[in-house]
Parts: sequence; structure tokens; C-alpha cells
Amino acid sequence: MMNIKEHLFWCYDIELQRKLKAAGVRYITCAISLKDQKFWLYQKTDELIEIIKK
Repeated sequence: MMNIKEHLFWCYDIELQRKLKAAGVRYITCAISLKDQKFWLYQKTDELIEIIKK
């Protein structure tokens, strides 16, 4: 059975979110967590992983 969470990336870091945005990576949604933290939800792709590693 596929675990959907393995294919998602939650970004809570505004600087990382800006880096992803500058690279043209689009998020699925933006929301506020139960701990009152803003986050962006991305589909985990090879491109996303490579950008994060830089």
C-alpha cells in the first residue's frame, strides 16, 4: 500500500520556501499548522530534492 506522506514535503522555513519559489517550484497549498506555524506543502520530486540539497 502506498503511503501518500512519502510523496509530500512540508516546508516550514520561509527562506527555503523563497528558494523553491525562485527556482520555479510550485507548492500544492499553504496553510497554518495546529501549532500555529505557516507551512507550504510540496510534491516531493527529484527537482525539489536537488534544490533543497543546494
